[in-house]
Amino acid sequence: MTLTIPRSRQVAILANMTALALLGNYALVGIPSVEIGSVVIFITSLLFGLSMGMSCALLTSIIFAAFNPWGPFIPQIWIAQVIGWMYIAAVGGLLKPKQPDLYQGRTKMFIAGAYLTLVFDLVTNMGYAIVFNVPYILANIIGLPFMIVHVISNAIIMALVVPKIEPILKSDLASMIWVSENTELGTETVELLEEGI
Repeated sequence: MTLTIPRSRQVAILANMTALALLGNYALVGIPSVEIGSVVIFITSLLFGLSMGMSCALLTSIIFAAFNPWGPFIPQIWIAQVIGWMYIAAVGGLLKPKQPDLYQGRTKMFIAGAYLTLVFDLVTNMGYAIVFNVPYILANIIGLPFMIVHVISNAIIMALVVPKIEPILKSDLASMIWVSENTELGTETVELLEEGI
């Protein structure tokens, strides 16, 4: 049985996940280096596929750059941020289970959250180093306290959120998201799932 998400639902899910990523970033803007956007992008890719995760990362980065509470738009830092978020989405897509009933464990998600956030910070620090013309190593040393908070907070958030939300979406809400495609007498019919994937 092939399960897909109809185009109209993809648009709705993408809009909601992008809004959630932005809300998470804006709501925590007063706490340096703590954000939820990266985790939301990862979850989007993990649950709904790579293209959805990449689209969420791009939309989130464009809107956040346009209304950045930290200051004016800086192209080099924005590009670095896009690369970092795209990488997070790519790994989320790679970790998407082949079997729908397999779920991510807390330890795996803690490690993934720490690793992905570290990569994201190292990439965005490159953008910072280019803009302010400082050596890359110095940029990382300057940003080390913020990196530590960012890595630890995202690892904890990922470990707490993903194992909780994944089974809810895959079982309780599956029929509202995924559909089964069947072909009968040459006509493609789409049936809602009656039970979780």
